[in-house]
Amino acid sequence: MHFLLCLVASLGAVRAAPFELISKRALGDHEWTRSKRDGCPAYLEEGQFEYPHYITQISQLEPDRAFGPQFNGLITPNDISSVFSIDVPASRADANCTLEFLFPRLDQLKTSTFQYDGPGTFFFNGYLAGSCPGPDTTFNNQPTPGIFPPFPPIHMEPGYAYTIDVGPCIFAAGTCVAGVTSSNDTTFKFFQDKDDCPIGVYNSYSYGLPCPPEFC
Repeated sequence: MHFLLCLVASLGAVRAAPFELISKRALGDHEWTRSKRDGCPAYLEEGQFEYPHYITQISQLEPDRAFGPQFNGLITPNDISSVFSIDVPASRADANCTLEFLFPRLDQLKTSTFQYDGPGTFFFNGYLAGSCPGPDTTFNNQPTPGIFPPFPPIHMEPGYAYTIDVGPCIFAAGTCVAGVTSSNDTTFKFFQDKDDCPIGVYNSYSYGLPCPPEFC
């Protein structure tokens, strides 16, 4: 997932308990119908979302290896984890931030692909807001941990949208928020892509009362 970044510890800092999966819903083919108005996928509203601005990996078995910037998310059992970082503009301080992982089926993808092998257990851990990855990030040199303990594991499989957290953007506005996604039983490699059929970690914006979880 998510994740798979995970930015939840930073985006939802008002919560007092570890984060759990808020909602999981099937992604129907209609989600990828292009709008005649703006040409964007139906699920991601143009101008109202962020994708990771920096992706890298860390290795438990090669703890001092720096992978540098990457285009793909890569997760392997008990070894390689992916770190995702998203910039939240200061102008979004009055918005709601929804962290989600979009995971279409292979046949729904147009400009991306993925490899997925295993039961599908994933872990998301957030870093402190403003503490973000860079070229020197390694397993032994990670951003500062967030304020929450490790989140409960999440099961992810193709064909669903996973909402990981919804919270006020004010706690992350004007800085970057980042998190790491790992697994103990699944190999997952994907090309983070917002075109046609989006796949990967996204932070979307909304205003007013947050969307009810079953519709987020």
